[in-house]
Amino acid sequence: MRWIFTTLTALMLLGFAAPAHAQIERILTLDTSPVGVVFEVAQGDESALSWALPKIERYTKRLKDKFPNIQIAVVTHGREQFGLVDGFEGTRAQKIRRKALQMTQSGTTLHVCDGHNKARGVSASAFPAHINVAPSGPKQVQALRDLGYVLVQIRNR
Repeated sequence: MRWIFTTLTALMLLGFAAPAHAQIERILTLDTSPVGVVFEVAQGDESALSWALPKIERYTKRLKDKFPNIQIAVVTHGREQFGLVDGFEGTRAQKIRRKALQMTQSGTTLHVCDGHNKARGVSASAFPAHINVAPSGPKQVQALRDLGYVLVQIRNR
């Protein structure tokens, strides 16, 4: 029984169970900036980026206020990534595309998962030029973590 408590405590301290806002608060307590933060989004809703991107933008502002040179990346590898496709016509499509463009123009890199594209029959060319189509979303997250980025997972509101 004791090992269960110890394991759960360790996972929470490592950030696996912490909500995004708690992870951001923890990063903001650091004296020196991490190389960057990678926000991972994997939702089952094509419109999820309509709330996820503004949330990430708010977190980014707070991080950049304290650490102006911190790098920010977003990796999306669930159904929500299809909200970025040029032909997406959902109710929030225009908002999603506009917010993604604003974020990339301000220095945030935005990645989608080509493996998920292929599984759904979507071509990489269906995404705007400012979106990086990575061979694998999870591998892109790991590559950024290997560079020193801190992972923050974005969950439902």
